[in-house]
Amino acid sequence: MECMPKFFRFLPILLLGACALQTDIRLRRMPDRSMEPTIFNQQVVRENFGLYRDKPVQRFDLVMVKDPDKPDQTSIKRVVGLPGETVRVASHRAFVNEQPLAEPFIQVLPAKDPKDPKPGASFGPLTVPAGEYFLLGDNRTASLDSRLWSRRTVKQQDILAAVQVSK
Repeated sequence: MECMPKFFRFLPILLLGACALQTDIRLRRMPDRSMEPTIFNQQVVRENFGLYRDKPVQRFDLVMVKDPDKPDQTSIKRVVGLPGETVRVASHRAFVNEQPLAEPFIQVLPAKDPKDPKPGASFGPLTVPAGEYFLLGDNRTASLDSRLWSRRTVKQQDILAAVQVSK
């Protein structure tokens, strides 16, 4: 009987710990420079694993996805092309259905030699299959994304979380 009161003293702490393990929000450090200037290398972001249960993925959402070329790893990218849209990239700028996107968040560094553009400077056109998305990094010259992945689009089920950035 003497142990009973001690157990009850720790019960709220145990319950709080169990609830914390069940959260849909996790913190993570950005592993590279591919999303600069929006997210800097090693900046902490929130990953919301429950958001897309209640709302659809939208253009310009920041998402954490399974890396199509390394399935045991994940990447953080921006949704640019939605299912059924035709996407192309010219001089690192995205066009959807031949309309240029307003992308104030991208960082594009000019190539040192205009005759030798960096990989991914131009891409497409590509029509995004149903249930899939075309993703790009904001730092287009330092991002491995849909332009360079062997599988150019990401299936909806491979979008694991929405990424939220604190300012």
